[in-house]
Amino acid sequence: MRLVRWRAAGSRSSGRLLIILGINALGLVAAIGILLYALTRPLTGIPVEGVTLDGEALLQEQAAAAGRAVRDPAPGLAQSGGGVSPRLADLEGRSVTLADYRGRPIWITFWATYCHACQLEEPDLRRVYASHVGDDLVMLAIDVGEDRAVVRRYVEERRLPWTVLIDVEGSAVGAYGAIGTPTHYFVDRQGIIRSRAFGALAQDEMEAHLAGIE
Repeated sequence: MRLVRWRAAGSRSSGRLLIILGINALGLVAAIGILLYALTRPLTGIPVEGVTLDGEALLQEQAAAAGRAVRDPAPGLAQSGGGVSPRLADLEGRSVTLADYRGRPIWITFWATYCHACQLEEPDLRRVYASHVGDDLVMLAIDVGEDRAVVRRYVEERRLPWTVLIDVEGSAVGAYGAIGTPTHYFVDRQGIIRSRAFGALAQDEMEAHLAGIE
């Protein structure tokens, strides 16, 4: 699922212009006024996949409202109160649950191969991940449901070093309320969400979030 921008439900049709051209000269001034109004008035909208929201503040507001809150039990990771553990698949197609990772600090990132923001933050992800090799930290990059072959090829081509899982059924996306990519959750050893972030993070921001769960 990608963050979306509200866009016009219908394009501004050339039919409006054709109507204007059919009006006689006596009504030309009025016709021009009508046309200008039609072209400049606010439009109602529908969500269109693949375009970012106009305002970063609006994006953050909507993502925060939809997502699991800080101090909530993390679905599948909390010892109690986290509900049923979302079922995922690894790159070999084997079934995996988040419960398999309980008891360790977890950094969950919802992402997709087509997500430009995910690609932008990837160099910082690599640096931060490398600096924590040997720690007990688990980084789970959960793809939002793309075809396994597509995800596997992407991971192999880029040699991503962290654990990549696929949310085949959308259960993790639904449980965490992730409405866009990248979405980050930082979960402590008790399975409690200690912080979260929406959109690409810089290296210092990643480290600040991790400090709260290690």
